[in-house]
Amino acid sequence: MDEPVLFHLAGVRLGESLTPVSPSLLPALFARFGDLTRLRYDFPLVLIDGAADGPGVRPLSQIVDELLGAIAEKGIAGDRMRRYVLRVERGIRGLLAAGQGGTLAALWARAAEDVISARGAEAAADLARAAAALPVDGEVIDCDESTPLRFVRHVWRSHQARRIEALRRRIDQASLRLADLVVADLQRSEAGRRPDRLRAAVGAPHRDLFDFDLMAHLLAKPSGPPALPPLRRHRIEETLVALRRGRAVIADDRLVFGSIDAALAAFRERRPAMAQTARALAVAELEVEGRYVESAHDGQVTRPDVDWLTPEILALFPDLLVQVDTRREAGAAVRAQLLEGLTSGAPLKVLFETDDAIGVDGQLATSAMGLGEVFVVQTPSAHLYRMAGAVAAAVAYGGPSLISVFTGVTDRGASPAYLVSAAAMTSRAFPAFSYDPAAGPDWRHRFTLDAGPQPDRIWPTYAFSYAGAARRRTTTQLAFTVADLALCDPRRSAHFAAVAGDAWDDRLAPLADMLEADVKATGRAPFVHAVDEGDQLRRVLVDQRLVAATRRAADAWKRLRELDDLKRERLMAAPPAEKVATNGHAAAEAPVAAAVAAEAPAAPASEVGRDPDEAYIETARCSTCNECTQLNPRMFAYNENKQAYIKDISAGSYRELVEAAESCQVAIIHPGKPRDPKEPGLEDLLQRAEAFR
Repeated sequence: MDEPVLFHLAGVRLGESLTPVSPSLLPALFARFGDLTRLRYDFPLVLIDGAADGPGVRPLSQIVDELLGAIAEKGIAGDRMRRYVLRVERGIRGLLAAGQGGTLAALWARAAEDVISARGAEAAADLARAAAALPVDGEVIDCDESTPLRFVRHVWRSHQARRIEALRRRIDQASLRLADLVVADLQRSEAGRRPDRLRAAVGAPHRDLFDFDLMAHLLAKPSGPPALPPLRRHRIEETLVALRRGRAVIADDRLVFGSIDAALAAFRERRPAMAQTARALAVAELEVEGRYVESAHDGQVTRPDVDWLTPEILALFPDLLVQVDTRREAGAAVRAQLLEGLTSGAPLKVLFETDDAIGVDGQLATSAMGLGEVFVVQTPSAHLYRMAGAVAAAVAYGGPSLISVFTGVTDRGASPAYLVSAAAMTSRAFPAFSYDPAAGPDWRHRFTLDAGPQPDRIWPTYAFSYAGAARRRTTTQLAFTVADLALCDPRRSAHFAAVAGDAWDDRLAPLADMLEADVKATGRAPFVHAVDEGDQLRRVLVDQRLVAATRRAADAWKRLRELDDLKRERLMAAPPAEKVATNGHAAAEAPVAAAVAAEAPAAPASEVGRDPDEAYIETARCSTCNECTQLNPRMFAYNENKQAYIKDISAGSYRELVEAAESCQVAIIHPGKPRDPKEPGLEDLLQRAEAFR
């Protein structure tokens, strides 16, 4: 059996014609790329501080183009400005490649110093103007081993900050409105109208202008006991305490974890406090609107925690971010823990980092889509910016999310992480896609593939030129396959054998042409092209195990394309106005009171479609302030829930209706139009009543 075929079938190297691959061997197409710092592409990225919305991430090259568009004029001066600014951009790339970091403003200043030292005062003036006009600032990151966590954590923090602020405002508003009910009730009571209470209610600069003893004497007659029933007052006070505790829950910044187990333990610890906060918000929103009915809501509020922590409720609170880095820990146990976390009901956002695009870890995202309700994003590091929208949607999704990222970082380190991770996508080993469970009822709505280069081909092909025999320039087309990518991974060096010189030319065939061939029958062994440290073109044999992995990747790519074709068919058939939701977090903005409102009594028929000329009270919103019942207890009365209604409209005047509306704490009394057209002062009363129609 020929040596190439023997190596392919058995992985055995014989003689001196086949040698182990050198760590310096790289895929031949990598020879097209030299110093990446001299190229303009997606990286470096700027993680923008305080982004109001969106992922808050932009490429440095995009920011520089925007800057030049704003400040570079036409003509010689503008051209000079462009040259200096682009030199600064290149300098920032060089600083990052050398291991330096910092914010855009800081790196700009460092890179500008080098340009100014070489170009003098003219450059200093131009670059000072450019620095002052920088549209954004933030941490600048390159594509390296730290990129996935820094990128995802930034997008996650931007969203969590907005979510935390929204929940904090909601708690504060509910607390303030509840406290107002208690304060208003106290101020109407005898205790609230004592001289010392009245004095405390007036600002210090004006206290000497009032006789508080006389004021208390004058107010003593209309004063009485507190109007809030003891049970309601107790409920409001307990709710205020729970809301204060809820503020502490969202202030807890222990939200980033290094393992699934730690994140689940933290979630279980936080669960009772989150449920209590949700209860308190629900009660508060019902109370301030006067819609809390004890017979209907008491049982709902006391439901167990597990019943309260629905996805809609969990979406109000900050999620937990988990970093699972297979470079630190790997194996079946880690994957099992990850699946446990994604199916636990906890709102985990899991960043799964892998340096192996070809093995089992590279298939994890595809498997996770089968769970159904997990938002899944897969992307290599090099493509993170292009997938920023999907990452932001995964972070905002009201359920568990998995963000699987191939880092492109290898032990060999012969190629930049950007180049290796981009190659993983090009080779179809690690495609970029997303799966959004909330986007629609089926795969054609939920799945989106970023097909990358030459999407209609199994393997992208590129023109490759080299100096052949007699130093003649030769151009050929090279396909980039999973086996080409595997050359970058020292763990797979045993699957390759380098061919010495030009031996066995007639017994070798490019791998892309041999995927379906029978090697024994043809007598030809598959190979891929590589370049060594001397830029010499080499042929590298591939064993059958790596060929099988390449074939599996081709099959997986075909399946993903079939899923993506479903989406394209739907979009082509859909009307232009069709809109598809991109995540499942919209419910987070709904009132928490909806969690207990299902069993609340419906509004009386007499309050639905009411004629604005007819006097009425929105009884369900009454806060029991006693103002109207004290004004005319024959006209106004309380029902069994201690909420006001018009008992007998003929028992009082239109003036009393208007005065009751003006004194109502929650503005729920609507005077309508007067029944007696001869009542004195109607012109003035009708103007005052207009605000309550």
